[in-house]
Amino acid sequence: MRSTQKMAGIASLLTLFGLGTANAADVLVPPPAPAPNANTIQLKVSGQVNRAVLYADNDDDDEVFFVDNDNSGTRFRFVASGRLNDDITAGATIELQFESSSTTDIRFGNNGGTGGTPLGGGGNGVGERIGEVWFNSASMGKLSLGQGNTASNGTSEVDLSGTGIISYSGVADSGGGLGFAQTNGAGTADDDRIGQIFTNLDGGSRRDRIRYDTPTFAGFRASSSASQGGRWDVALRYANQFAGARVAGAIAYQGANAVGAGNRINGSLSVLLDNGLSLTVAGGENENNGRKDTMFYYGKVAFTTSSISQYGKTSFGIDYFKIEDSRANGEDGTSYSAHVVQNLNPVGAQLYLSARVYEEDVRDGAVTGNPDDIFIIIAGSRIKF
Repeated sequence: MRSTQKMAGIASLLTLFGLGTANAADVLVPPPAPAPNANTIQLKVSGQVNRAVLYADNDDDDEVFFVDNDNSGTRFRFVASGRLNDDITAGATIELQFESSSTTDIRFGNNGGTGGTPLGGGGNGVGERIGEVWFNSASMGKLSLGQGNTASNGTSEVDLSGTGIISYSGVADSGGGLGFAQTNGAGTADDDRIGQIFTNLDGGSRRDRIRYDTPTFAGFRASSSASQGGRWDVALRYANQFAGARVAGAIAYQGANAVGAGNRINGSLSVLLDNGLSLTVAGGENENNGRKDTMFYYGKVAFTTSSISQYGKTSFGIDYFKIEDSRANGEDGTSYSAHVVQNLNPVGAQLYLSARVYEEDVRDGAVTGNPDDIFIIIAGSRIKF
């Protein structure tokens, strides 16, 4: 009792000097411990650097470029995720790309960076790829909101060959900024570049959108998305393992939208046998108001083996690409390549080498004469972290 009275007196004295309260109970009972932080979200940081040396020749000019390989460009990402309950995971993804002298930007005759243009004619700086929030349920599927892949993105690009870093249906990525030289000596036309002619019609790319993916049933997963500008698309993907083979494929449909793009259908299929042999095919068609529809076809045969290097698998491949009525002037295009990729598993790296030819056939007289072919050799390395 006397101890209680003493404590109350001390509390009163502290209150007099503004250091406490007059309630003895506040002194006798310790304050509750702070609640533990309920935020259990985790952050993962990853990325890659992909650099290469590229030699290009269009019969009018030949140059060497030091490039960022846009087949799978330099980028970094932040993925935050946490578990809401036993079924639902929530998170956010930010992915940014940083390419210096990208293979899609380089130009003949501008290899020195004149007039304020970065070295090699390519742009520098950070570019947005993904900025989204998402909720993923094992039983109900995944809902994504923000800048990210539309449902159809990547559906022309399913590839189990092991050579996708340097050869896949997006053949323009290896040198899209390079221009064709005209056979009449008129030089290189800046509006007649590889990237303007060769396209794999791969759906809606990455946009500000809302997207829903179903859970996977027997290897199948359906997706749909709606994005700004009235765009919408649906896709169906499949992946499975069978006795002696892996199979993966996708098909997508993109509806006409408010900015004038026509309906589009595209898809791809890849089969990898246990003996290392693989076959990959892709194709698509885009409706063009007032002119012929654009169509493309792609095929690749590859072989992967573990017997060459102790550090990882080695993959060899050859491919063929054909596009018809690419632009309003009726251009057709053909491209083919031979390539090799060596994996270095201990350091998360790949080495690659490819030789590719691009041919353009201008049927309706957009320029005088059919352009000369473009030949490129590219060698480089991608390291993931």
